[in-house]
Amino acid sequence: MSEPLDHLVERLAVSPTDRSLENFDSDVSRGVARWRAQARSARALAPVRVASVSLALAMGVAVGGVTAAASIAVPGTSAVLSGSNLAPSTLLEGGQ
Repeated sequence: MSEPLDHLVERLAVSPTDRSLENFDSDVSRGVARWRAQARSARALAPVRVASVSLALAMGVAVGGVTAAASIAVPGTSAVLSGSNLAPSTLLEGGQ
């Protein structure tokens, strides 16, 4: 360190405080009480969160499975524009 520790402590002692510490204990107590209330509500809502995530997962798997099965069961054309007048081959040939 370039400055001795005693000099730094003296500078800190003479510097003005940025706020009053009169209500510090009550502010801390209110913060702890607020944190505990939030923790309690989070614990109470945990089963609802688990149920909603499970329901969303089940619905996603079911819809995905049905969609996959439907796409396999229905034979489709591989080219979207086949048999259309807008097919690139038709447009390049000039409609011959």
